Amino acid sequence: MATAPALIGRTEHLHRLSELARRAARGERQVVFLAGPVGIGKTAIAEAFAAGLNGFRQVRFAGMPGERLIGFAAVNRLLHMLRGDRRGSRDEVAADSTVLAAAGALLNAVDDFGGGLALLLLVDDAHLVDVVSLQALAFMLLRMPGDRLLAVVNTEHAYETRRDMGFVRDQPGITQIDVGGLTGKETRDFLTAMGVVPVSCSRLAAIHRWSAGNPLYLRALVRPGGPAGLPPENPAHGPIPPSLTQIVQDWVGTFPPGSTRVLDALAVLQAPADLPLLRHMTGSLSLLEDIEPLIKEQAARWMAAGADDDRIVLTHQGQQDVLYAGIPLARRKELHRAAAEVLDPPERWRHRIAASESYDGALARSLRAAVDAELDHGDPVRAAQYLLGISKVDPDASARGAGLLQAVRLLVVSGHYQPALALAPRVLAGAAGPGRAEALGLLELARGHDTGAAEHLLQAWRGYGGDEEQASRAAMELATAQASLGLGRQVVRAAQFAVAHSADPAVIGRAQSVITYARALLAGPADALLYVSHLRENPADVPVYDLHSLALRGILRSMTGQLHAALSDLTVVIRRGHLDDLARRGGFSAVVHAAACHIMLGGWTEARRLLSLGFDEAQTVGRETDFVVLHTLSAMLAGFQGRWSTAQQDMAEARALVAASDFSGPHFQLAQTSAALAFARQDWHAVVDSLTRVLDEPSNRERARIYRIWTLPLLGVAHARLGDEQAAQEAAAGLDELAPYGAFAAVCAAWVRGNTAAARRDVHTALRHLRDGLALGSYGGEPVLPRTLLRCDYGRCLIEAGQGSEAERQLTQAAGVFREMGAGALEAPCVRLLEQIDSVIPVSRAEHFWEELTDRERDVAQLVGQGWTNKEIARELYVTMKTVEYHLRNIYVKGDAQNRRQVRDLVQMLRAAGN
Repeated sequence: MATAPALIGRTEHLHRLSELARRAARGERQVVFLAGPVGIGKTAIAEAFAAGLNGFRQVRFAGMPGERLIGFAAVNRLLHMLRGDRRGSRDEVAADSTVLAAAGALLNAVDDFGGGLALLLLVDDAHLVDVVSLQALAFMLLRMPGDRLLAVVNTEHAYETRRDMGFVRDQPGITQIDVGGLTGKETRDFLTAMGVVPVSCSRLAAIHRWSAGNPLYLRALVRPGGPAGLPPENPAHGPIPPSLTQIVQDWVGTFPPGSTRVLDALAVLQAPADLPLLRHMTGSLSLLEDIEPLIKEQAARWMAAGADDDRIVLTHQGQQDVLYAGIPLARRKELHRAAAEVLDPPERWRHRIAASESYDGALARSLRAAVDAELDHGDPVRAAQYLLGISKVDPDASARGAGLLQAVRLLVVSGHYQPALALAPRVLAGAAGPGRAEALGLLELARGHDTGAAEHLLQAWRGYGGDEEQASRAAMELATAQASLGLGRQVVRAAQFAVAHSADPAVIGRAQSVITYARALLAGPADALLYVSHLRENPADVPVYDLHSLALRGILRSMTGQLHAALSDLTVVIRRGHLDDLARRGGFSAVVHAAACHIMLGGWTEARRLLSLGFDEAQTVGRETDFVVLHTLSAMLAGFQGRWSTAQQDMAEARALVAASDFSGPHFQLAQTSAALAFARQDWHAVVDSLTRVLDEPSNRERARIYRIWTLPLLGVAHARLGDEQAAQEAAAGLDELAPYGAFAAVCAAWVRGNTAAARRDVHTALRHLRDGLALGSYGGEPVLPRTLLRCDYGRCLIEAGQGSEAERQLTQAAGVFREMGAGALEAPCVRLLEQIDSVIPVSRAEHFWEELTDRERDVAQLVGQGWTNKEIARELYVTMKTVEYHLRNIYVKGDAQNRRQVRDLVQMLRAAGN
């Protein structure tokens, strides 16, 4: 049965309440405070718990905003409920009564109401209940220590409510259950239960960061329109629903005015704030007292416990955004001005921009100088922030438009896609022209819509005309999109234009890298390596500005089977990519290709670590299509390990992302992984179907040339197992072309040929090819995965050849390697073959064994097959025991047998076969 959205992630809370109810039913009075911020789900937990509770009479009431200052208002409402309104609407406890009198009235009413059953008292929104009612309620509860009573008190201000009631947290019979936000997985489950279609990891991570898993904020993100509704790409850049703003503002209103001013200041600052800054912005003379309720009620938190860090910050970004949206505009600008008075650039400029009432030429000039300085320092993201400021305050409309478009370009090129995509409405609203076309193309690239990106960027390249620098940049960006589409010749044409007409070293460098990739598309990765031969062999000596080319060299090396050299290049890129924001995209590509190398080299622990790093990197500099690569690699690892449920989940994520792409690259990646998973299941038809479907597509023809080192081994072995010898031989020939560069391709070629010979029942030739594969050196890196798969098939062929002892040795070794890697799915066939060695010995081996024996040895073997002892055999054949033992030793050697049981099995197999 599906869990209701409001109860997802709340199982533990319900279990704790159930345990406390059992104690109360035994006569141990229990008071429970359900504590947490607004919208966290306290009421839903309490109501679900009450609905499933048997053996208790129940009464519930809630605090009301208008009653907070009316003495005993809540007590009188509770009394009316307990007495069933039999006394009409007249208040039983006057406003000037004592707490003791009010508590006595509650005790009498509870005794009458209970009727001998245990009592559940639910108090919702206790932070809105008047203080004297809370005191009367507490006094009543204290007078009932042996009664079968459970009181559940929901409050957004647990410390304040407990203080008003006179309870301390660790007092016997008093429990506080803190209700926190949902985890990432629970957030996904919540959105799914709300009818949201599956969201990508990047979108889920952004949603979880923004909302901190608070269901109130999550509900506000779900767009109307049924199951097809999707939350925004990044809630931090989307509009705040007015309904959410009102709810949060009502919650803020429950704090003292001084605390509310602190919340407003923190929302405006959008960053941790120290006490002097907050004191300046709020004018508070009792700042610590104002902060205290915020900390206790989890509306804010100290950054660290250390004595040197007195900064305070809001709990999560969604809270910050909603609070900011609720601040009146005049008050907001006032706070921005106050912040600008004391902060240094760049924060000062951000606040000056937000506080500005009109265009400001002086500020625009300062921001333009800051843009140049940040670009010189290699910080395109901060430069983009200043350009966005220019787009708002510059008096010149054309300068404002140019600032916006340049900001978009810097954000996309540096891999910060979500902030760039948030600017799409402003770009669409701008004037038509090549600059707008370029920005739209880059935004399409950020979405993973590379076909659409190429169309816009081609328009921009043509539109810039005689402006060679702008045209060169657009041509380089176009070449990047075309490379993703696998259009090698078009890439070369656009990128060569950029190299020929640009004076910008960055544009030229990127264009040259793309040309190298195009060569790989057109002629294969080995040929393309010639175009990065200018790089120093030691990757540590390659300068930062060449990291893109170094990453490309590492990728090309991996695609030719030079796995160790590839890892050396890629590891340097991963470690140094953070030094340059513009190189971080290359760093992400390095991570995923390094993970693939580790998978082939058998370093699966390191591969998993890199995939985890890749997921983290993709949250910042990743496109949706990048998550396809991560999920498919993760699925392959999980499948090889035999964790099929996890593999299916990753593949489901990948398919959802692939469905939203507008080019064939993600489909190709998905098909490769589907084939690998089918291979692990030994579903040879599925392997061939998955790969041939995408390889036959014209749009993948050039892409397949790069990735053939991964696809050909799977395809070749699967074709061989299905008896398609010609297709298998073609795959082996393709691997031969890459064999000079690394043992990986050579081992795979021998593996394919061995399976091809085995399929036509030529065991002798199969063994020769497979032995050759095992004997190959480890040049380029030891290809642990394919060599161990080959070893398993070698063991299978040895069994067919009747060489059980050697088969057992080879299969045991292969199973041990797979076990060490954690490859349960790949180990299983080895284990099954090992079981066959002792239980299903091929007749061909038995016949060969029999032919090797002398007549006297056959006599002895026949009697052993009947279960006779040495003494019985000696008596039957009129020989000594030593003679029997002599013949047995010869029989063991010729039959490759370790004991009598194996000889008996051979003889019995011959007898069963009629020989």
